[in-house]
Amino acid sequence: MTRYVVVGAGVVGLTNALSLLRADPTNEVTIVAQHFPTDFDVTNVYTSPIAGANWESFASDEDTFVQGIDLIGYRKFQEYIRERPEAGVTERKNLNLVTRERYVKDGHIKQIPWFCKGEFAREFKFRELHESEFDTEKFAYGFEYDGMVIRTSYYMTFLLNECWRESGAAEGPRARFSLKRDTINRLRDAFAMNGCGSQQGADYVINCTGLQARSLEDISKVEQEKMYPGRGVVYVAKNNVDMEKITVVETELSDEALYIMPRREGELIIGGCFQVGNESREVDDTLGERILGRCQQYLPEFPWEKLEIVRRQVGFRPFRKGGYRIEREGRVVHCYGMGGAGFQSSWGCAARVGELLASANRGESRL
Repeated sequence: MTRYVVVGAGVVGLTNALSLLRADPTNEVTIVAQHFPTDFDVTNVYTSPIAGANWESFASDEDTFVQGIDLIGYRKFQEYIRERPEAGVTERKNLNLVTRERYVKDGHIKQIPWFCKGEFAREFKFRELHESEFDTEKFAYGFEYDGMVIRTSYYMTFLLNECWRESGAAEGPRARFSLKRDTINRLRDAFAMNGCGSQQGADYVINCTGLQARSLEDISKVEQEKMYPGRGVVYVAKNNVDMEKITVVETELSDEALYIMPRREGELIIGGCFQVGNESREVDDTLGERILGRCQQYLPEFPWEKLEIVRRQVGFRPFRKGGYRIEREGRVVHCYGMGGAGFQSSWGCAARVGELLASANRGESRL
């Protein structure tokens, strides 16, 4: 039996907790967090429940590390689509359209993602669009592949319920899983926060704190300063324009974009922006005007005059300079810094954490 405390209840923390419970039927796992998926009021460091979210790996052709992580997630979500409808993951075609301005900015090179090439093209059912399928005055090229939309509030609750189910839902001396609402300022304090039946200290702490890593006293200042928020704003609307595909319009802008994700509940998620360093929840109305204006500009075939906005959501993606941090320092395993890829990378990150823990249990000093 191994006792774990997972710090953080975002999608990465919950996925790690579930993976650890499944790894060994005797493992004990406690999640310690400021917020949980069913909370109504959260701070800027808790983003997962209000994310988009879809699967579209951001890894470059050379970044085989993140490719491998994201591929694990894609296959897990495909499994949930087939077998677990209650997870809130819905299959959707993912349509990408690249504007002529973006094509010029890219040096007239088609930017086809790694998972749409070579051996993966068949798995993802990649298809490049014929020119007859898009407005050639606006777009240089386009492509589509099999993607998905994740209803984040459903999915986060699903993960939490899976933890209870996997643990047997026992309380008291037989408990294998527990939740504690608390704020961790030092990771070393988390070792004493095992809430399961044995009441003994944790053997390992899994640090899934995201942006909160900036305030952990026992993380180096250099490491703290690597974390930064990528502010995003999305609009939730009724899908009364009858959009069926995830649609991404890639423009020449670096801090604003257009992506539209139809959820199975009859909603559209419309975004978005990427604003580094902005941690305000206030939204300039002109941002929405620009985003919705692009809907009409680039996709005039849809009746946007019927669109009814339900609400807008502001989140802060936990980016890290240098990319993901998945490493072990003694009895602490760090797993954070996934930026806007938390959902698609969550299962692969948990698998890497499992590998680090396996090496530790074999007596290896560090991975």
